[in-house]
Amino acid sequence: MAGSAQERESALRVSLQFIAREFLLPAILLTGVIIPLYLTMQYKSGQLRDALLVVVLWAILVFLYWLPIGTFLFRWKGHWLTRLVTGYLVSLPLYFLALWLAYPTLGAHFHPRSPAEWGIYSSATPTFYLMVFGLYLLVRGGRTLARITQSLAALAFAVSLIGTIVLFARVDKYKWTSRGTQRVDIVNARIVDAPEGKITQGQNVLIENGRIAQIIPADLDQSNWPTIDAKGDYLVPGLIDVHVHLQAPIRSVLGGFNFGYFLNSILGDWAPQRRAYLEDGITAIRDLGGPAARIFALRTEVNEHKLLGPRIFAVGRLVTSPLGHPVSTIWTPMVARQGAILASDPASLLSGLDKNYQEGPPDAVKIIYGTIGIAKEKISPALLDSAVAWAKGKSLLSVVHIETVQEALDAVNSGATGIEHVAMIESLPDSLVASMVAHQTFVDPTFGEYQTALTLRHVGSTEIDQRLQQKYGFIRQLHAAGVKIAIGTDAPLVPFGEGFEDELDHFAKAGFTPAQILTFATQNNAAYLGRPNELGKIAPGYDADILLVRQNPLDGLGALRRPDRVMLDGQIVAGSMSKYHP
Repeated sequence: MAGSAQERESALRVSLQFIAREFLLPAILLTGVIIPLYLTMQYKSGQLRDALLVVVLWAILVFLYWLPIGTFLFRWKGHWLTRLVTGYLVSLPLYFLALWLAYPTLGAHFHPRSPAEWGIYSSATPTFYLMVFGLYLLVRGGRTLARITQSLAALAFAVSLIGTIVLFARVDKYKWTSRGTQRVDIVNARIVDAPEGKITQGQNVLIENGRIAQIIPADLDQSNWPTIDAKGDYLVPGLIDVHVHLQAPIRSVLGGFNFGYFLNSILGDWAPQRRAYLEDGITAIRDLGGPAARIFALRTEVNEHKLLGPRIFAVGRLVTSPLGHPVSTIWTPMVARQGAILASDPASLLSGLDKNYQEGPPDAVKIIYGTIGIAKEKISPALLDSAVAWAKGKSLLSVVHIETVQEALDAVNSGATGIEHVAMIESLPDSLVASMVAHQTFVDPTFGEYQTALTLRHVGSTEIDQRLQQKYGFIRQLHAAGVKIAIGTDAPLVPFGEGFEDELDHFAKAGFTPAQILTFATQNNAAYLGRPNELGKIAPGYDADILLVRQNPLDGLGALRRPDRVMLDGQIVAGSMSKYHP
C-alpha cells in the first residue's frame, strides 16, 4: 500500500506538461465559465475595449495565480497539511501581484496604505486559495477523477457559452414593429389644458407624420383619415422626466438586486427601463450620466425607430473632479472611464467637453458640483463657470448637481440653465431666491431621491416626513416667487417609470394643484429640455406624444398611472390598445 501511494505520488509530481494538461486546462475552463456572459454584457453596455479587458483580467488570474500555485502544490514534497499551509503563504504575494497588475486595466490602482486596507484586500484570499487547492485535490485523486474533472469543467464552459448565445437571442429587445399609418384622427376626446386648468370637448386632433397637424371642431372635420375613438378619454401631453440614469441595471436602489432584471437590462439594451417609461406615460427622458457612447447610440436607435422607448435626451459624459462624485463614490472604474470628464484644470475640462461633443453631440452639459458627503473633492467655482460658459458657446443647456445653499448660489450665478437636487439644500435665503428669479433658473427638487437618501442613512420615517415638509415649503416659496419648477426623479434612486408618478405625488403633498403639477411635468419640463415648441403641449406643430387616460387628471393625478393608451410619434406604443401590450 505504501509503495503504491508513493508510486502514485511520484507519478503525479511530474513535468509541467502534465500540470498544464491535468490542472491548468480545467482551471482555464472553470474560471472562464463566466467569460462568455461577461464579455457579452461588457460589449453591450460599454465599448469593445472593455470587453477585451475582461480577457486580460482572466489571463492574469489564470496564469499568474492558478498556474503558479498549482505547480507549487504538485511539485512540493511533504505532508498534505504542510502543503496546504505553505501553498496558502505562497498564494498571498501572487494574489496581490495579480491585483497590482489588474487594477490599472480597470482605471484604478492597487495601493493599500494601512493595516485596515490590507485586511480588506486579504479577506478574500482564503476563498480564492481553497478553490485552487480543491481543484488540485481532484486532479491528484487519480487519472479517472482528473478526467471526470476535466469533462465537467468542459461541460460547464459549454453550457455557459451556449446559454449566453440562447439568452442573448431570446432576451426582449423591445423593438418597434412595422410603422402604422402616417395619418390618424383622434375623435371623441376631452383635451386637457393644464396651464389654463380647463377641458375642451368636441375637437378632433389630426396627426400627420408624427406631429399634430390640426385641432378642429368635430363637425368641420372632413379629413376621412383613419380614426382613433377616444370614447371620452382625456387627452394629455406625454410626461417628461428630466433626470434619469437609464443605464443602471437595477429597477430601483431600494428594490434590491434582481439578476434577471440585470441581464435583461444589459443584454436587451435597457428594455425593462424603456418599457417602464412608456407604460407609465413618460414619453421623453433626459439621461444625466452614464457610459456616453452607449447612450448616444441608444438615442439614435430610438429616434430612428429601431428600438422602442421614450425620446432620449442625453448629456453623455458628465463633468466632475478626478476624486469627485460619482467616479469615487458609486461608479466602477470602467463606467467612470466611459462616462466622466475628469476636470482638474481648464485644459482637462475643455478637452473633455470637446471630446464629448464630438462623440455625441450632447443635448446638455451635466456638472457635478456636490460631493453627496462622500467624495473627497468637487470641481472649483472657476471650472464650474468655464463649463457653463462652454455650454452656452455651443448653444447647449447646462445642468448642475448641487446639495448646499452655496453650491446652488454658485451654480445659479454662473448662468446654469437648471440646478438639480434642490430638496437637499438646508435653507432658502432671500439672496438665493432673488438670484434664481433674475437668472430664470430651472429648479428640480428630486423629492423621491432625497427620501431615498435619507432612508439609506437609516433616518426614521417621522423625521423623513418632517424634513420633506420643510423642503415642500421651499419649493412652494420658489414657485410663488416666479421660479421655474421642473420634475425629475434621478431613477434608479426611485423606480424607473412609476417613480415619476410617485414624484408627482410628492408635489401634491407639497400643496400644488393637479393642474400646476401637470404643467411642471409637461410644459416646464419641455422648456428645461430646450424643446418648448415641440413637446409638452397638445397643439398644432407639436410632436404627437400623447396620453389617453380614463379619468380627469385635473381632479387627481392618479389618473395618469398606467394610461389607457400612450402615443409616441403618433403611434400607439403602450396601453391596452397597443400591439406592444404584453
